[in-house]
Amino acid sequence: MSLTFIAMAVAAATPHATHIVQLDHRGSPMQATYAARAEFRHKTVGAKVPNRIDMQRCQWTATIVVDRALNHSPALARTVSSDKQISGSETGACTVGRRSGERNLAQHDAAIRDHLLAVAKGDHAPLLAELDAVRNLASN
Repeated sequence: MSLTFIAMAVAAATPHATHIVQLDHRGSPMQATYAARAEFRHKTVGAKVPNRIDMQRCQWTATIVVDRALNHSPALARTVSSDKQISGSETGACTVGRRSGERNLAQHDAAIRDHLLAVAKGDHAPLLAELDAVRNLASN
């Protein structure tokens, strides 16, 4: 159980990919930065029986989380998406220093980048709506 939390803390600290979008909101130039990061879960499955071949496998799942931050307003920073999952497994038990998912996630860089770009594109209208709502709230 603690292995999962350690892996999630390490993975959450390092972004996997970033994408910057320049936009104009009512004459004000703004910049939105989208950052994809992976949150890992590891689980050892199978049995390790004396005098037999080790049947354990380390199954990992990476949830790709996309966070949005605006250059002028930290109040509108939030997680935009956390629906993409990538998974795999390796022989042997999950251990703290093994980093199974982290090593294998590099094979999925193109899929993560495509997901990041799709999320950024899909967030354009909601972002403008949030900016309008904040502007309307501030003017009342």
